Amino acid sequence: MTLDSRLLHKLSNGLAELYLPGGGDFADRVISLAAGLIPAESCSYNHLVGPVAIAWQIEPADVLDFPDAEQLFQQHLPEHPLLRHYQATGDLAARRISDVASDRQFRSLGLYRDFYQPARVDHQLVVSVPAPHDGMISVALNGYGRDFSGEHREVLDLLRPHLRQAAVIAALLNQPVPDTPRDAGGKPLLTPRQTRILQLVAAGSSDRDVARALGLSVRTVQTHLQHIYRALGVRSRTEALAHVRALSLGGAARPLTGMAARSG
Repeated sequence: MTLDSRLLHKLSNGLAELYLPGGGDFADRVISLAAGLIPAESCSYNHLVGPVAIAWQIEPADVLDFPDAEQLFQQHLPEHPLLRHYQATGDLAARRISDVASDRQFRSLGLYRDFYQPARVDHQLVVSVPAPHDGMISVALNGYGRDFSGEHREVLDLLRPHLRQAAVIAALLNQPVPDTPRDAGGKPLLTPRQTRILQLVAAGSSDRDVARALGLSVRTVQTHLQHIYRALGVRSRTEALAHVRALSLGGAARPLTGMAARSG
C-alpha cells in the first residue's frame, strides 16, 4: 500500500515532539502524536504487565465518565482480543480488533458490554512495544461507527520503532544523572551534559536520537562525543563505554546496556 504523502509528513513532523522531553509527559506526547496522525474518538496510553494495566491515560478523559470505569477495564482486560493475540503469537505489530475477532465476537465480550460500549468504542487500532523495564506499552486509537483503514494501521506501525526508542530515552531522562568518571584526584572528567550523552549512548541511542532527546543538533552531540573521547583518553564510543565499565563508574552504563537488551 502506498501511504498518503501528507500522512507521512505529519508523522515525520510529529516525531520531534515524541523525542523531545520539553514536549511534556511522555504519555501526553504519545497520545498527541497518535491522535494527530489518525482521526479517532479517543486515544489511550497503556503500560501493561501481563493482563494488568499498571498505568494508563486516555484523552479526552471524559469518555470514561461512567461508574467504575477503571475497575471494569482492569476486570475485563484479560478478555481483550488483541492482548490474547499477543499472548498467543508474540506479535506487537499494529492491529485492529477486527483483524483478530469478528464484530459479533467482540460485542459478546464483557469487555465490550461493560466498558467499551459505555465509552462509545466500537473499533480499536492498537500498536505495542516492549516497555523499558517490564511489560509493554500499548497505544490504542478508539473509533465509533467506521472502522480504521489499512492505511491507518500501516502508518501506526511506522511509529512502532520510534515509540520503542523514545520510551527507552524517556525512562533514562527520568533517572538522575549518574556519577561521572573521575580522575585520580577525584575531579569529574565529564560535564553533566556529557555524562547524560554517554548514558544515552550506553542505551544504544544514535547521535540523532541523542540530539532529539536533549534538544541539540546532531553536530553538537558529535562535538560533545569528541570531547568525551579526549577526556577519557579513547577514540570511539565503543572504547568510551568499555573504559567507563572498566572503571566501574558511570553508574548507569552496565544496567542501561542490560535494559536496552531486554527491550530489544
